[in-house]
Amino acid sequence: MIDTRKNTEKFRNFAVELRNDRSGLALVEFAISLPFFMGLAVAGLETANYAATTMQVNQIVVHVADNAARMGANSLLTAKRVSEIDINDVFTGARHEGRGLTIDGFHPYLDPGTNQIVARGNARIFLSSVEPVANPNPSNKFRIRWQRCSGPGTHYQPLYGKPGTHGNVDGIGPAGRQVTAPEYGAVMFAEIHYHFRPMLDIGFSNLVEKEIVATSAMIVRDSRDFTQIYNAEGVTPSTCS
Repeated sequence: MIDTRKNTEKFRNFAVELRNDRSGLALVEFAISLPFFMGLAVAGLETANYAATTMQVNQIVVHVADNAARMGANSLLTAKRVSEIDINDVFTGARHEGRGLTIDGFHPYLDPGTNQIVARGNARIFLSSVEPVANPNPSNKFRIRWQRCSGPGTHYQPLYGKPGTHGNVDGIGPAGRQVTAPEYGAVMFAEIHYHFRPMLDIGFSNLVEKEIVATSAMIVRDSRDFTQIYNAEGVTPSTCS
């Protein structure tokens, strides 16, 4: 005959011992909380990476505008002449500065037209010379007189104008922050588009592939020859076409 009272007592004692056992509590808590800590850590790393990338892109575009405002061959007799090789040198410096971001590289892109994976350039830099429409400039209107481009991201288009579309405007640039040029002078306006990719695209962060756009403008410091861009060296111009 089975002694049910004894079995019940054994089960009760086992339940009490199990309830009082704390030996695996820390491991269980760690296993439950690990996914949340991993998510927070990865999200923090991705956010820091995005912030650092944005800062680098902004630094590059500032240096492009600054270097372009200084470029030109010095002469004691004539104003500075800007040549195609000067502009190419400015872009070369930007590419060297952006090596860590692989701005000269490519990323995979799903073409919706063909449903095929194709390679797209990571970045595109636009450099524009913003000048008055006339000197003097009583109408207070401005134009993009010339524009040069660099980078394999040929699918990008400038957001703030081209020579053919911005020949008589109030200013160039984002709304509320448009730049203008002084009479008999010019402003170098630089615009960069960069394709950002997160380090780990596994859903732990809200950051996804996106386009970073940054602009900068610098006034030309010295007297410059604005009649044309020279090319005595016969280099290939960094045209946008």
